[in-house]
Amino acid sequence: MGNFRLKDVFTLVNLLSGVVAVHYIVAGQLHRAGYAVLVGYLGGDLLDGTVARRTGTGNRFGAEFDAISDHFVHVVVPGLIVYSAYRRGGHELVGLVLMGTLVATATVRHARLAAERFDFPLCWCGLPRTISGFVAMSLPLSHTFFAANPWRYATGVAVIIPLCVLNLVPIPYMTHRGQRAMQPWVKAIVAVYFAAPAVMFLADRADLFDVFFVGAAGYAAAGWFPVRPDERRAFYAEYRRWSAALAG
Repeated sequence: MGNFRLKDVFTLVNLLSGVVAVHYIVAGQLHRAGYAVLVGYLGGDLLDGTVARRTGTGNRFGAEFDAISDHFVHVVVPGLIVYSAYRRGGHELVGLVLMGTLVATATVRHARLAAERFDFPLCWCGLPRTISGFVAMSLPLSHTFFAANPWRYATGVAVIIPLCVLNLVPIPYMTHRGQRAMQPWVKAIVAVYFAAPAVMFLADRADLFDVFFVGAAGYAAAGWFPVRPDERRAFYAEYRRWSAALAG
């Protein structure tokens, strides 16, 4: 355990939240599984990087531990929630296809970025797997977009499949840890998005996942807007270099 530091405790919180979520999925309590994922995200995943930077303890072990934990909690667990919701509704095969597509595209994305570093600190290359996972998880747990939607299962297909494709498409999604500060209006939106789950859990739990779905889907649709034209040109120059190096 010589490489284990304080930052890794927060990563462990995130990882174990996924284990708890699987327990609730097996028990048929999908909303509690979603709550567990959110607890791990807010109380673990959002904090491990900050703690690493503040304490100067960032290392390769921590980066790998965080990446593996995120893949399990933000990809595999949401996929299981989607599958379970569709299976419960009598659409087991569709749910299996959606889970498989979500896990496969996120895994390919991770493997590509692990094989060759994409060096553009301002943006992620393609939609981050956490966002696609959170949209996929929130949809079947929402009231407005799923429980009260007569076309709920078709809606899931129409939303989740394109999100999976966005994991692999070279769109410059701006990161909150970029090389320049985000515009004030972007910071305000990000702050609301991070605060919303905790507020909704206390004030209006029935609509929590509706709000979370809108926030995550909104980023998927518009997360590239804050990137300036000159930054996009630089992004695509790096993308051409990266894709050539990956192919070689």
